[in-house]
Amino acid sequence: MNQKKCIWCLKSEDKVTFIKKAHTIPKSLGGQRFNKNVCDDCNEYFGKTTKKNGYSIEEALKETFCLSRQRFLINRKTKRQIGKFKSKFFDIKERNGKTRIVIKRTFLLKSDFQKESCINFKRGLVKMWFEEYDRQTNHLLCLDSKFDYIRNFARFNKYDIPILYFERNIGIFIMFERESETPILMFDRMEYLYDDDFFTEIEFLGHVFSIPKKEYSKENYLNYIKKSFDLKKGIFKNAILIRKLIDVDFTLRIIDEK
Repeated sequence: MNQKKCIWCLKSEDKVTFIKKAHTIPKSLGGQRFNKNVCDDCNEYFGKTTKKNGYSIEEALKETFCLSRQRFLINRKTKRQIGKFKSKFFDIKERNGKTRIVIKRTFLLKSDFQKESCINFKRGLVKMWFEEYDRQTNHLLCLDSKFDYIRNFARFNKYDIPILYFERNIGIFIMFERESETPILMFDRMEYLYDDDFFTEIEFLGHVFSIPKKEYSKENYLNYIKKSFDLKKGIFKNAILIRKLIDVDFTLRIIDEK
């Protein structure tokens, strides 16, 4: 008899349970899809607040993307009530019609906040991608050991991995009508998103990221970068290696640029 197996810890139903619904995109971001192949232990791990950080991995993801989501929702009638976003990490300042974020004093005083919050944001990003990738494609493929590279990063926090953020040239976004209310993750939505054996690119709430799927060589990386930017000519101007949260334009300042 076939048993469920968790895509993160690779444990089967005889060792772990699969009772609770595992949101692939945090519910607090408007996520409505679930992955049935995430065990309760791993689901709880990503959503659990730690004493060290004072927030969970999912919260690190939600805190940042909610800034972008709120920008899209301004002056928009929604089907359901969506309150004004209150950030745990940031104070949101407006001046001359432009928005900027400032880290709240309680977190600013923590010497390792920028580094740790950035790593946890990236872990949340990988978590969201991998669970949606499993949900939308082949579950057996996602159990392959080649994905241990991202399991050890996102689930077991054994090391850091490089994730790129692509800067846009212009603030124009193509999204479905209600996407800002209930965000989705699609892997083939735009022709400028590149994917190969080693790297994948995702677009979420207007932001494009590159995620390494498995260990790679310098040659693999250089080949990927060349092919990726060939697809992005005129649309994106740069790729930033994310080292701190403010490397990502979560407030979508690009919209205000003339």
